Amino acid sequence: MILNCPSCATRYLIDPAALGETGRLVRCARCSHSWTERPPGDMPKRVDVLPPPEQVTPLPPGSNLPALNNAPRRQGWIGWAALAMVIAGIAAGGYVARDRIIETWPEAALIYGRLGLGEEAVVVGLELRNVKQTTAIVNDQTVVNLTGEIVNISDRTQEIPRVIADIMDKNRNVIRTWFVTPRSGELLPGEMTEFDADYPDPPKEAVQISVRLEGIE
Repeated sequence: MILNCPSCATRYLIDPAALGETGRLVRCARCSHSWTERPPGDMPKRVDVLPPPEQVTPLPPGSNLPALNNAPRRQGWIGWAALAMVIAGIAAGGYVARDRIIETWPEAALIYGRLGLGEEAVVVGLELRNVKQTTAIVNDQTVVNLTGEIVNISDRTQEIPRVIADIMDKNRNVIRTWFVTPRSGELLPGEMTEFDADYPDPPKEAVQISVRLEGIE
């Protein structure tokens, strides 16, 4: 900036920064006049920059990732619900059409037997129903009576296998196996046959009986 002496009008070229932020006392080198000169109004203000830290800690991995959107995703839930309905539909279809599935793929009988169908286990279009067991004392001897039904749920004539009753202890260990022959050896589609047998003097550790058709391992 150009500095003019108020006394002798001598002009000086100086750096505005030399005047500081509030101005300073200056003196003319020609006439020795002194006055206070203030910096121009448009002079840039000083900005103090903090010194860098002595130690810089790097950001942990992933810190520069964009912020997650925590808004609820209704559309995502709808998609999962639809997938669950599809899976449930497939499972229901597999249960309803199990006899036809087994006819086409006989090995599927083993799968159905292990799916926890209980006393209504499926063996190539046959079902066990209304299986019951009772215990009575006959001539001072304990006798277990086992009854039930076998139904042909397929659309073809079926040969009827024997009923296998596994006698188990409290730990579900098989301690004795009991074979029961149904009243009919063959059933037409939709027909039913019964079985009824007594097992005298069962083991003392016997607690329950698991019933299945021969052919299910």
